[in-house]
Amino acid sequence: MGKGFYISKALGIVCVVAAIGAVATIIALSVVYAQEKSKNEEALLPSTSDPGATTLPPTTPSAPKEPWDHYRLPDTLAPLTYNVTLWPRLEPNKHDLYIFTGHSKVVFRCVKETDLILIHSNKLNLTALDGGHHATLTGLDGATAPGLKKTWLEVPTEYLVIQLDSPLQAGSKYELFTDFVGELADDLGGFYRSEYMEDGVKKVVATTQMQPTDARKAFPCFDEPAMKAVFYITLIHPHDTVALSNGMNLGKFLCSAALPNHKNNVLCVSYILTGGRISF
Repeated sequence: MGKGFYISKALGIVCVVAAIGAVATIIALSVVYAQEKSKNEEALLPSTSDPGATTLPPTTPSAPKEPWDHYRLPDTLAPLTYNVTLWPRLEPNKHDLYIFTGHSKVVFRCVKETDLILIHSNKLNLTALDGGHHATLTGLDGATAPGLKKTWLEVPTEYLVIQLDSPLQAGSKYELFTDFVGELADDLGGFYRSEYMEDGVKKVVATTQMQPTDARKAFPCFDEPAMKAVFYITLIHPHDTVALSNGMNLGKFLCSAALPNHKNNVLCVSYILTGGRISF
């Protein structure tokens, strides 16, 4: 008799029944899964019989609609020079705040015709000037400056937005003037306050950290690395303090005559800096 593998009749019947049961279980689970999947898909779709049903919101965010909604500056303007005056107060005011005041004149060239000026400004209180606007605009080298239609601060993108009555002309130069007040905070950004102790006496230092995007906290500016310019900076400080800069010192002079409400003599120190970043 040939050799082989044999099982009893009873064991064979048990194996067949177990196999049939396994197949039936798999089929049942597949049917249940298909039914649940169909129910979930129907729950996600709005009901056509319900007038109050709403569709699901789109998953793709909408693109910015206005130029001031973009975080990058347009390529319509190019700064040439800044003339900035900063006066830090090294003692707190009546509100127990350390502040600084300043004004800025930025000369820029119009690269492409535009009726909009976007310039960075963050946490600065800009003085209302002619017509209640946050800035004044002057044409240079024979250019005529258009009137200002509307100005405001766009906080999310940190812009001073200036809408004009008519377009700036490509190739022409203009000068934008702003006057402002800022807090000399201890937040390690922009024009800020640092303190140390010397012989038990607290000393206050006004210093700067402009990178990566904190120059706009010191004065309104085109605060992007590609927007390079020459900076002329004047610092006003008490005569018993020292002003330091990484730029060339153009000289110092008493400027109390220019500040009639200031009781003590103060020094004005002027610097010239090239490139896109400054520090003092």
